[in-house]
Amino acid sequence: MDIIDILDNKVKDKIKEKNELEEIIKGLKIEINEYKNNMDSLKKKNDFYKNELNLVLDDLDQVVKNIDI
Repeated sequence: MDIIDILDNKVKDKIKEKNELEEIIKGLKIEINEYKNNMDSLKKKNDFYKNELNLVLDDLDQVVKNIDI
C-alpha cells in the first residue's frame, strides 16, 4: 500500500463517520421536537388544571363565606 491508498482509506473512513454522525444528529433533532411537543402539551394541561383548581378554590371560598353568614 502506498501513501495515496492509505490517505484514500482514511478519507473514506472519515466520510463514513461524518455520514453516521449526521444520521445520529437527525435522529436527535426528531427526538428534541417530540420532547418539545410533549412539553408544550404538558404546559397546556398544567395551565388548564391550574385554572380549574383556582375556580374550585374560589367556589369553595365562597361556600365557606356563605356558611358564616
